[in-house]
Parts: sequence; C-alpha cells; structure tokens
Amino acid sequence: MDVATALGTYLDIVDSAAPGLVEGLYVVGSYALGDWVEGTSDIDIVAVTADPATDDDFGSLRTVHALLTERQPLPHIDGPYLAWGDLVVEPATGLHRPWSLEGSPHHDGDCFEINPITWYVLQRYGVTVRGPRLERLDIPIDIDARVRFVVGNLQSYWRGISNNIAAACTVDTPPAWSDESLQWSALGALRLHYTAFTGDVISKRGAGEYGLQVAPAEFHHVLRRALGLRAGTETPGVVNTDEMATAAALIAWCIDDVSAAG
Repeated sequence: MDVATALGTYLDIVDSAAPGLVEGLYVVGSYALGDWVEGTSDIDIVAVTADPATDDDFGSLRTVHALLTERQPLPHIDGPYLAWGDLVVEPATGLHRPWSLEGSPHHDGDCFEINPITWYVLQRYGVTVRGPRLERLDIPIDIDARVRFVVGNLQSYWRGISNNIAAACTVDTPPAWSDESLQWSALGALRLHYTAFTGDVISKRGAGEYGLQVAPAEFHHVLRRALGLRAGTETPGVVNTDEMATAAALIAWCIDDVSAAG
C-alpha cells in the first residue's frame, strides 16, 4: 500500500470519527527524507489541531486508531497531535499531547517525537497533506538545540543500546537477531553522528552511505549488509552474532567520535 492511499484512509476515518479535529497533516520521517520502503516503513506524521487536544478529543482519537487498525493494520501511521501554537515555539520536553506509536494511541508527555529533530525535518523536508504549506508556518529550528539533542541521545539512549547488544553477544545462547535489529543498530546512531557534525538530518539509507565514507573500514561489511537488507538485495533472516557485535562497536564509535569532537 502506498503512502497516499494509506493517508487517504486515515483522513476518511478521522474526519468521520472526529469531524474538524485534524486541521493540518504533514508527513515527516522516512517518506519526507526519500527513504520510505513499502511493506517495511511506517508513515510518520505530525497532525495539527486548532487547540491542544482535550481528554474528549483523545477519546475520539482512540476510536480513530481502533478503526484504522481494523481497516488498515499496516503501515502504522504514527506521530504527535499538536496544536498550531505548539509549532511556533521550541519543542517542549514532556508536552502533554496525544500521540501514536505502532498504531497505539497515548495521551501523556512521553512522546519522543516532540523534539528538535522533528521540528527541523517538518520545516525543511515535511510533506503537506492538509493545511497551510510549511513555508507559511514560523517553525523555529535552532541548530544548537538540534545538535545538543542528538549528542545527549547518543550519550544516554544509544550508549545503553551498544552495551546491551555487546553483552547479549557474549552469552552462551545469544538472541535470534532480526534483520530489522541489524538495520536499526547499524544505521541509527550514524544518523545522529551525521546531525552532530553537519546540523542536517539524514535517512537510514543515507546514514549507511555516509558511514561508508566516514566510519573505519572494520565496520563497512556490516553497513553494506544493513543497506542490502534495507534495499532487499541481501538474503534476509541470517543475521549472526558477529554482525551484531560489530554493530554495537559501530554505535560505540559514533558516540566516541562525537564526544572527541566536543
């Protein structure tokens, strides 16, 4: 199913279950960055309401996502439901807004996508589906905030991921690693490395190609493997422990390289 068809279904449902609620709809994520893979990628959105959504509005959105799951289980359509006023200020940590992840709706301050990277991708690369064109919106994009965010995420979240993968690779019976695990671990931290050094944002595929230019040669075979799995040119289902251990070391290299650069 293509993105236009999937979003058409979503809008039909949201306009029926919650008339007038969603005034703006923009696509970010892999589709906006030119790296959406049909059958694999989710559709990342920023939906916009006139005012901050109420508990009653969230009840309607729960109905929307339940109906969407019944009618169109995949691809997931995920992201925050923000008010127009939210987009003209820097993203606030802990902002209490509805959001969805893997098709499941939430209404709390734990939405990771409310961050400087989302604001930047929306302003520079976002695709308008409904509402005013993005160049008409005064979305703030601060490069220092963006770089601070990715450096902090590398030091906290991704360092833990690297350590956990490395530890799991040393046990007598390692986990059965999926293709998605290799792609996510080999390419994810490189995306943040790219932003830390350039201020721009890159897709997973772009991060792999970037890694082949900047990362040490010892990581290149895993990057080519991850890129091949993403492109469908590599045989799926045969990710081994050595590849995952190398991916963990690549994450650690990204963190150390960014830290060394200050």
